[in-house]
Amino acid sequence: MKIINKSFVFDKIPSKPSSHSVSLCKINDNEIIAFWFAGSWEGEKDVDILSSRYDINADKWDTPKLFIHDPSRSLGNTAPVLFEKTFRVYYCAMEGKDWTESSLWYTDSYDQGYSWKKPKPFSLQGENLLFGTKILKLSDNRFIFPMYNEKLWISTPYITNNISSNKWEKIGEIKTEKGNIQQDMVEMNGQIFSLLRTRDGFIYKTLYNFENKKWSTTISINIPNPNSRLALEKTRDLLICCCNPLGLNKENLTHDPRKLSDIEEGFWGKREKLSIFVSSDGGNTWNEEIILEESQDKEYSYPWIQIIDETKIMIAYTYERQKIAYAIIEI
Repeated sequence: MKIINKSFVFDKIPSKPSSHSVSLCKINDNEIIAFWFAGSWEGEKDVDILSSRYDINADKWDTPKLFIHDPSRSLGNTAPVLFEKTFRVYYCAMEGKDWTESSLWYTDSYDQGYSWKKPKPFSLQGENLLFGTKILKLSDNRFIFPMYNEKLWISTPYITNNISSNKWEKIGEIKTEKGNIQQDMVEMNGQIFSLLRTRDGFIYKTLYNFENKKWSTTISINIPNPNSRLALEKTRDLLICCCNPLGLNKENLTHDPRKLSDIEEGFWGKREKLSIFVSSDGGNTWNEEIILEESQDKEYSYPWIQIIDETKIMIAYTYERQKIAYAIIEI
């Protein structure tokens, strides 16, 4: 596994100095579209969702374009998905002072993202639901949407037999001792293998069994997690995880974390290292293959993995909350 190219989606956006939380979708053999939110800072009213189109053969991004503007709401995470002749993007909007008060929306394109229909409210409202990782298409054409509750810090994935109908069914709740959100997942051996962003200091894993309709007990995979989103994909016989392998900030650790009633930001390690880990035994053991970024007091975070073909993947991520970076990795 090696990096064959690493650069940025854009140089700078003068009117929007802060960019964060990228998502990717390969819409045909030649193009990938990226979505992210940008403005003065996360949560401010000037935060919109932008997009850029990537030419795989030319290794080139077009100029970022405004994707969604909402004059009354700050916008956030996106989740793009393809089905039938529809290209859909779900997105979150802040309704209150933070992401615990939010609404969910979606918009559709029928021409591979060149034009979009008027946004509509998503059916899964209420319960303080949010999303931030990919929607998984199963081999039987069902879809799983990894939702979560940021007030309770519980992952609550949903499944549908017909994504165009917008009718979803919750498939259990996933808990860790201190809470988890933003699970990412792949289909593996007839089950769903999932990794979890946690406040427990490590990435956790769980398996969903379709026969008993249950998630297995969550256990650590021994990769530290600083309460930051990770990305998971499966290609060939490999599981690939991109994450910040930094956990507890020992300088600020004055109490047993298992006894803390709340976890403050300073308790966590910074997002100053971003690495690619690989597992060839179904997620039992993981090896650090590539360090994408590492620099003290800088942030590299919220990666997203997009398979390009059998030999290459793209990983896009936040770079110092100013840019969206990407890397092409040969597997």
